[in-house]
Amino acid sequence: MHRIARRAGVVASFTMGSRILGAIRDMVVFHAFGATAATDAFFVAFTIPNVFRRLVGEGALAAAFVPVYLETRQREGPQGARSLADATFTATLLAVGAITALGALFAGGLVLLFAAGFAKDPAQLALATLLTRAMFPYLLLISGVALCMGLLNANGHFAAPAAAPMLLNLAIIGLAYFSEWFSPPVLSLAVGVLVGGVAQLALQLPALLRLGITPRPTLRLDLPGTRKLLRLLGPAVFGLAVYQINIIVLRQLASFLPAGHISYLYNADRLMELTLGVFAISIATAALPSLSQQAAAADRGALVGTFAESLRLTNFITVPAAVGLVALATPIVSVLYLHGRFTPPDAEVTARALIAFAPGLVAIAIVRLVAQTFYALSDTRTPALIAGAALVVNAGLGVALLGRFDSAGLAAALSIATGAQALLLLGALRRKLGAIGLRPLALATLRHLTAAGAMGAAVAALARLGDWQQGPALPRNVLLLVAAVVGGVALYGLLVVALKGDELRLLREAWRERGRSKMAMP
Repeated sequence: MHRIARRAGVVASFTMGSRILGAIRDMVVFHAFGATAATDAFFVAFTIPNVFRRLVGEGALAAAFVPVYLETRQREGPQGARSLADATFTATLLAVGAITALGALFAGGLVLLFAAGFAKDPAQLALATLLTRAMFPYLLLISGVALCMGLLNANGHFAAPAAAPMLLNLAIIGLAYFSEWFSPPVLSLAVGVLVGGVAQLALQLPALLRLGITPRPTLRLDLPGTRKLLRLLGPAVFGLAVYQINIIVLRQLASFLPAGHISYLYNADRLMELTLGVFAISIATAALPSLSQQAAAADRGALVGTFAESLRLTNFITVPAAVGLVALATPIVSVLYLHGRFTPPDAEVTARALIAFAPGLVAIAIVRLVAQTFYALSDTRTPALIAGAALVVNAGLGVALLGRFDSAGLAAALSIATGAQALLLLGALRRKLGAIGLRPLALATLRHLTAAGAMGAAVAALARLGDWQQGPALPRNVLLLVAAVVGGVALYGLLVVALKGDELRLLREAWRERGRSKMAMP
């Protein structure tokens, strides 16, 4: 568990930097362009290659590749694992290259597939098509990054992969300041995406060279590892990508609402993913190699222990984060976005969507970790089937709630669907492995909920002292938000310790051990 916490700490440190830069990026974008038809067009266009990235690249490919790579290395040695990596690189880049070409060619149809409501505004549809075509090569770049990340993570290296997204955010921020050089100005953001993709790929290469890993082009689909990877990849693609598919469904529905609602959903989702990406996904990413090694060694007891401790640590972080987002939704949105062309009504709708998204944070984190455990066991079918059910629930609820609550209704639909998905996955894993420590986990989660509830009440009371219609223009608002966040974290930690929780001790010991390992390095 200490090793996973150390790895998660490395990933979380860089991811925190990336998410902070991402928040700054969004502030820059909305300050410059507001929540308008142009930003709606950009976010839909950026979503399209990003969804394909999740389908064929970053999440699913790494989740399927790491267990097969480690199993091949254990069975066939380093040379067999290297051959598998070479074949995977070649096949993936050929396939993604073809998808990139087709995506750029049929960009207009893809925009309508993702946002049919744009058909009512030919200018917005044309802009979204232009931006989609310009950004599609990012898919090829980020797929190469994803393969490098999988190799580095499988070899115990997490820093360079975790740091890569920072470069994307920096590139978009930098190009946004030169928007007047472009026509239309929002095209500057698309160019920033491409520059960021090149920078991310370049960052991975030195780490691979230090490991002596230099992927070579070779198309070997007859390798046992390649055949197994292909067999696992299809369900893994759907299982891990379903959250993004659900977001697409919501944006498709939001495209029929007045201009700006896609941007409101985007902002709320980004704020929720700040915590999700920094902590929950970091733990799942760090746990996957250990889970895969234990599964390859048929050590079910160790695997169950790793899963249970990882899930307890995940809930320790996501439960208070969800409560904090509900309690501080209006202050957070106000301070981050209420300036430039982003207006108080925009902030109000975004805050409502964030409140509706927040409960789903815990469920999304559970889904990610349980799905990774299934993938470590070479079972990608079960998560895919459950993900399909969640997708149907999300779409049905989204349609039902759209007319009643606008963006907030769509966000609530996703939270409910993801909660159902988490419960079904936990039940399926228990049937597969037997006892997985759910009773101790429930008691720990009750402790987390108790501490988080008290913390939420305290920070909500503090937030009532602010004048949030003024946004960051009133310095007191910024100070109050910082005090609420810092004070809330401290209060939650103290309450967990008072309730006999030991998660802080585990994190502290892992941090000290990480520090000792750094001191011991030559």
